[in-house]
Amino acid sequence: MELRRGRPATRWRWRRCSIHAGSQRSPGSWPILPAAGFAASTRASSAGCRFHPPAHPSGSSSPGAAPVVSPPTNSSPMSLSSNSPTGARWPRILSEHLVPVAEPLAVALEPAGEAPPRSVVAAAARALLDSTPAAPVAWPPWLAPHQIPAADRLTAIIARHGGALLADEVGLGKSYIALAVALARNEPFALVVPAILLPQWRSLLGRFGVHDAPIITHEFLSNRPVPPVPPVGFVVIDEAHRFRNPETNRYRALARMVVGRQVLLVTATPIHNRIADLLHLLRLFLRDHALAALGVPSLRAAAQRDDDTSLANAAVARLIVARSRARVQSGYNGGPVTLSFPRSSGESMRVGTTSDAILIDLVGAVARLRAGGSAAPLLRLMLLRRLGSSMPAFRAALLRYDAYLDLATRATAEGRTLTAREFQRCFPRAAESDVQLILFPLLLEQPAGRPPQQPFAQDREIVARLRATVSRLVVSDPKAEALEQMLDARPGKTIVFTDAQPTVRYLMHRLRHRRVAAVFGKTGRFAAGDASRRQILQAFAPRAQGVGAPPAALATDVLIATDLVSEGLNLQDAERVVHYDLPWSPARLAQREGRIDRLGSSHGAISTITVLPPQPLADALAIEERLAAKISAQRVAGSNGRLDWCDQLAGLVSAEAAPRGSGAAVQGGHASVALIVRIARLVDAIVVEDGVARTNPSAATQVLADAATAAPVALDPSVLQQAIALAAPLIRARLAAVQDARWRAGDRDRFARRLIPWVLSAARRAARRGDGDQLRTLDTLVSRLSLGMTAGEELLLDEVLSHREPLSVSDLLAWHMRLPPAEGEEAAEGVELVAALATTLA
Repeated sequence: MELRRGRPATRWRWRRCSIHAGSQRSPGSWPILPAAGFAASTRASSAGCRFHPPAHPSGSSSPGAAPVVSPPTNSSPMSLSSNSPTGARWPRILSEHLVPVAEPLAVALEPAGEAPPRSVVAAAARALLDSTPAAPVAWPPWLAPHQIPAADRLTAIIARHGGALLADEVGLGKSYIALAVALARNEPFALVVPAILLPQWRSLLGRFGVHDAPIITHEFLSNRPVPPVPPVGFVVIDEAHRFRNPETNRYRALARMVVGRQVLLVTATPIHNRIADLLHLLRLFLRDHALAALGVPSLRAAAQRDDDTSLANAAVARLIVARSRARVQSGYNGGPVTLSFPRSSGESMRVGTTSDAILIDLVGAVARLRAGGSAAPLLRLMLLRRLGSSMPAFRAALLRYDAYLDLATRATAEGRTLTAREFQRCFPRAAESDVQLILFPLLLEQPAGRPPQQPFAQDREIVARLRATVSRLVVSDPKAEALEQMLDARPGKTIVFTDAQPTVRYLMHRLRHRRVAAVFGKTGRFAAGDASRRQILQAFAPRAQGVGAPPAALATDVLIATDLVSEGLNLQDAERVVHYDLPWSPARLAQREGRIDRLGSSHGAISTITVLPPQPLADALAIEERLAAKISAQRVAGSNGRLDWCDQLAGLVSAEAAPRGSGAAVQGGHASVALIVRIARLVDAIVVEDGVARTNPSAATQVLADAATAAPVALDPSVLQQAIALAAPLIRARLAAVQDARWRAGDRDRFARRLIPWVLSAARRAARRGDGDQLRTLDTLVSRLSLGMTAGEELLLDEVLSHREPLSVSDLLAWHMRLPPAEGEEAAEGVELVAALATTLA
């Protein structure tokens, strides 16, 4: 269906003819003059034409035309046409003389010429950074030297893409960088932080005289599907990895809140389990099709598919500042940066909560549990993890599983599944925060037809035997005894992390004769009695918390906590972390250790001790293998350095840039060609090596860095032509993806796309009425529906579509008008060679 506007009312009827050489002239068509008698479009050449324009008096304008304001050019001897006869100058071109171009893209990507390698490197680096040069920012004096390049880069990314992600490794001062970026904008901004970090952020803001910035907690968003929108244009989201799941209330609330606002996401661990974690975060400010030119036609589809881990390295890295400590300490153009980090060491011990023989029996019994349908393996895994934590935690897990069996049996007898309230009774969020989101949809899934029979009776017998076995165990805990021996042998402030609240209480009781404290959610406890979480943290780490020494009765050397305190808090008074339980995600390991492994620690050396489960339990859990698989996905993040190639490029832009399309060649250890190509609105790097072209900005960055100091050689044009020919299929596929993204050709089932014909019908009615304003508005609405959206824009559209009243065009227009304009979305789809660098064998 086509929206037609502004068509002329009169149509000229042309006689049919053919332009093919040697074809017979159609009857009634006009003969083509021989080349020798051709006189271009002069009056003489048109004298024999049977169509003449209406005659007007000399010097008069045509009817209805505007008066001519420029004087006539009577002094010029030219005829009405500016062309002189060309028949004697140009040969006749016949179709038989035309030959197809072997590779059309090779014409568009033809190099402009040769230039010095250093200038070509600078041009390539600037294009890959793809940010508009901004006026220099006078950063505050409290920003450390290594933090200034990050702030510069983030400011440029936000200006270009509407948002950015700061994922520097733990301890590099991300909070200070984020605050400096926000203050440099000279406009109101808001903060979204975990509740546990609220005092820390208020203290930081107060130190720099900021008292009016709204602060919204993650927990507030979890309980407010439609949160109030602060009157700000910029939002800083700390510990942003908590918003990696788009199915949570907090993600949906935040996505709505940041629509039309620029965003800075802050987290040291943007990927917990999958690349999808990172893509969901970027969708908070990026429209779904924004990276189509870089090989990601749809961020949503890429997150669902999750089969190409190179996406993070090749496409989204340019939106991220993710530097490792090694990168920061290696310095920039000014040389190495001196940073004071403590030396870190680690060790592990393998010990269980009871003897291996008893563990084998308990593990075997848990393996026979079958209730839960598709969630049964997760339920068994939860029980095994609690068995590895402590016997009190295992007893509590058995009680919850028994309660689940009772409620599930009753629900099945009534022909239904568990309700959300029943689910929360069995698996409280505080106890199973990492697994409950996975279990919930599985346990509440309504089966088609009659619910299947579950082995509830058999499971009840197994659970009864397990509880009896645990109750008869002698009070002996090898795991807790090993912890006590370590604390006796190594005095010093220690944080003991466990992922089970019953284990926290158990260890608190067992270690009560020491200077110990524990944190339970929002509250805590000293050996002498209850206290607030803030009091506990200030007593344990007064220096890091910025307070004086606590009273002697509250002085604390051992802090027992869950992962609630593993994010963002400064606790570097401690010199040791004990992983009493392994977490679900390896990202938690980095967060735990980051509480003490921080810039400016007073300790010269720190240590971590990891308690591994004994072999019988480890075989059932396969924790090591599971963590290894997840770590492979996280290797794209800051501590590994695979996302910091943009930061490396920043050091290559200082030289004067060569003209666009320039090429150069240098000597090197391996033959390759790096092509820097602009595809539509974005710039990508293609490395051609061993006859294969692939997108690899990280490898291209290394090629550019090596070339900046390599010996130049003469550029062989045939080498570039061959590389361009090899890269052409990849570039052509990118152009097709950009074209498809404009009309969501690969996303036909999205309801937004199916609304377009309906809106076009309304546009035709507006055209018939002559309502130009309405027509222009509907045209922009069609553009928005055809293109991708941010996560928040989609959620707001879903709200409009979910109303019970019949949908009207005015409803869609109201949704459309409340969103920011889709500026620059329909940029020209073209390609351009920005720079080319060939490396030849020395």
